[in-house]
Amino acid sequence: MSNALGGWTLAPMEACNLPQKVASGFVQVTGGMVGAKYVPVFYVGRQVVHGVNHMLICKQTLATLGASEHLVKMVLNQNCDDGDIVGNWSVVTIERIV
Repeated sequence: MSNALGGWTLAPMEACNLPQKVASGFVQVTGGMVGAKYVPVFYVGRQVVHGVNHMLICKQTLATLGASEHLVKMVLNQNCDDGDIVGNWSVVTIERIV
């Protein structure tokens, strides 16, 4: 949330329902992050690469005085070597939108 002239104030957002394996991966990769909290608000889709990339739009709340909020594009990778259904999850990118 921004009180600065020209800053955006985000509308209230609720977490979206992610596909089950993506929800598990999201918790795995964001659970240990410090400095910001992420809430997935839109599941964009998937991309088959080395494993599978999943794109999400998330509300990011920074752990700073005033707790500024932003929208970000987050891409997660599910590395599915050897037919592993769960795979190892990692963050490919987090890019600020607003």
